[in-house]
Amino acid sequence: MENYLSSNWLAITQGVLGLWMVIIATFALSTWRRQIKAQKQINFIDELTDAIHDFLLSMPTPVNSLRFAKIGIDCLSGIHGEPDDIKHPEAVAYIKRQGKSTSENIQMQLASIRPILSKIKSLAAKGQIFGIDNYSECQNACIMLECSYNQIEAFSLMIMNPDLNWNNPVIQQSMDKVLSVDSEHIESNLIEQNSKFLTFAKQAYSKILK
Repeated sequence: MENYLSSNWLAITQGVLGLWMVIIATFALSTWRRQIKAQKQINFIDELTDAIHDFLLSMPTPVNSLRFAKIGIDCLSGIHGEPDDIKHPEAVAYIKRQGKSTSENIQMQLASIRPILSKIKSLAAKGQIFGIDNYSECQNACIMLECSYNQIEAFSLMIMNPDLNWNNPVIQQSMDKVLSVDSEHIESNLIEQNSKFLTFAKQAYSKILK
């Protein structure tokens, strides 16, 4: 009888120990998975932060080129020599005189930034798989950064051709849009979107690391 009870207690003890080991192993595996996920999220945010930083450091050059081009256009007001019945005659005069060279200069500046922007877009799309809280704020900031780039690119493409039909309504509408592009507004947008992204990143880091 005593041997029987001892055998039962031994079996029970072994069973409990076995169950406890399973629980510990399951907990350890769950912890390991959370750590792996957290590290992947941190690596992603680090990489996107670096890309956005590089983008922001590169943008002042084309922004300044836009600013100087707009100043050049304004300086031709009243002395442009173009017919007064065309829309934006000072801009037309500027395009005819130095639009192509200005456009080529801006395009060269943008070309060096394009790979950085492509990386930001790729990372922003990839980031959706990580399930980070409030990720839409990060995506929106990236989209708005791209908008600033696109605005400068649209301006440079518009001014590169001196032989457009300036009386064409479509051309006039396009001119209205590109001439509304403002360097100060672009700079403000870059600052604003950087601030929004950094707020998102700070909150994400805090939640991941807690």
